[in-house]
Amino acid sequence: MMMTKSLDYKDITSKLDKKNDVITIIGCNDCIRIGGAGGPVKLKELAMKLKADGYNVKEGFLLPIACMEPYLFTITLSHEVNTAIVLSCSAGWSNVKRNYPHLKVIQTVEDLGLMTGDADRGTLKLNMPYKKYNALKSCEFVMGSDGQKIEK
Repeated sequence: MMMTKSLDYKDITSKLDKKNDVITIIGCNDCIRIGGAGGPVKLKELAMKLKADGYNVKEGFLLPIACMEPYLFTITLSHEVNTAIVLSCSAGWSNVKRNYPHLKVIQTVEDLGLMTGDADRGTLKLNMPYKKYNALKSCEFVMGSDGQKIEK
């Protein structure tokens, strides 16, 4: 599974145009939900915050797995939509970008590397971090916390 951490809200909105962007949010309900940076709750929170801040959020979709192309074909985007905000790892983001080349596609997270989870303990372990996050190798995180490290 892929471990991610959320980008700052300002990083996301800095790529948006309040006047011209008609937004759909496409979320993943797999790794990113387990890590706490996505899933149905985060999708709804982001949509509500964007709407409250004056952005034109037209629709939202939650896919079982965003990195698997067949799931992407289960959604039908409104013809008005010109921007997709993707609550998934870079594989899901890339899938959306490749299949909807006419849309502006915005990432919401940064990938840390590959993780394993222990549901009994409620923890995630970063086993194979990307180079930038090598210092976090074998660190444990609270499941569903969006990167809250467990201090030992």
